[in-house]
Amino acid sequence: MQTFPKLNESTYIKTRRQVHSVAKFIGKFRETLVDAIAKNDNLWLSVVDKGICTPPMQEYNELEIGFNAETLIIEITNNKNKYSSISINGKTARILCDELKSILNNQFGVPVILDPGGFDSTKEINIEEMSAQNFLVQFANFASLLKDFWKSINEGVKSQICLWPDHFDNSFKWFSGRKIDDCDEQMGIGVSNGDEMYELPYVYLSHWPALRKTNTLVIPEGAYLHDAEWTGLILPYEAIMERMDIESQQTLVTGFLNESFAGIKRGFSKR
Repeated sequence: MQTFPKLNESTYIKTRRQVHSVAKFIGKFRETLVDAIAKNDNLWLSVVDKGICTPPMQEYNELEIGFNAETLIIEITNNKNKYSSISINGKTARILCDELKSILNNQFGVPVILDPGGFDSTKEINIEEMSAQNFLVQFANFASLLKDFWKSINEGVKSQICLWPDHFDNSFKWFSGRKIDDCDEQMGIGVSNGDEMYELPYVYLSHWPALRKTNTLVIPEGAYLHDAEWTGLILPYEAIMERMDIESQQTLVTGFLNESFAGIKRGFSKR
């Protein structure tokens, strides 16, 4: 794991928005090709070492479509050793849609009924290589730490970790097993790549239904309480940047996850 990089906010925002558009593009293809068995289960993607990928699509020989942030290409492969790729820079989403549909149909035998008119035909994607590298380092680091924390939870019920193309956060849900006012008592645990509220990446734990009193929560080092639109705890990227090496950065993120989880559980028990 590499040290979390310093991020220039304006450069990061531009890169994040373009990577986000690629994630939504890939997510739309998965949504089109895969029938949902349960609500939203054909919408999510996964974070992988070099970027983003669909889960294998069993209906099409374990077809996978991914974005490689190191080489700035969309990659397509299956279990029949077929492989193809598309460079993304200098192309609009609509052009990428036409190219990907053609590859899937002609090389992989996967017909896609998807109107390219739903994709932007005016803005070209142009991601700078260095900006993409910085994005990938923090993206992969956070995914690895979140996965380790997910593995450490041995109580309650937890969902799988999903990268949601819409809000562009990598997250999972944890359920205590209790009903509060007919609602499942739960936490949302994940990493946002940034949004209108806070432009840089941040780690969060939200809880629902909201606690009537939040003064029982312990605020971990570097974190703060968030109570606008949703209630929970946030660890901002600036707090991580105050640590100079990866070991202390890991300790801060892991400590935030562990302490916040324990604190919110304690709050649940005192309802």
